Amino acid sequence: MARPEVLARATVLVAVNEAVPENHLLELLLGLEEEGIPSTVVRQQAMDPLLLAHTASLQSVLGVGVGVSLGYIVVTTEKLPEKRPYIARHLGESPAADRVIGMNAARLVKRVPLEPLAPALAHVTGRTT
Repeated sequence: MARPEVLARATVLVAVNEAVPENHLLELLLGLEEEGIPSTVVRQQAMDPLLLAHTASLQSVLGVGVGVSLGYIVVTTEKLPEKRPYIARHLGESPAADRVIGMNAARLVKRVPLEPLAPALAHVTGRTT
């Protein structure tokens, strides 16, 4: 669990399993920053990315949480059930996709339309839709 002074800040909490290397978070965090929403990374022992994201959303003053573990990025809000996140994608599918996921987590906070993920994955899949 995050320290009380961390929880009091208006940031998106990014709960990350302690085994995930720091450099794997770069694009995700840049996406949040690009949209002007601050984030706080909290390292945890939990491995379930759904649980990490859900708990982070409940602890975040902004009501949006991100969980990163087991090769997944999960984004959810405090209003969604734990097993039904808003976004769940593979971590590192592409740097552009990770960044768009971070941007979309921030956009949930701002309540503006999300960026489509398909263009960020086009070079990986070879498809544009």
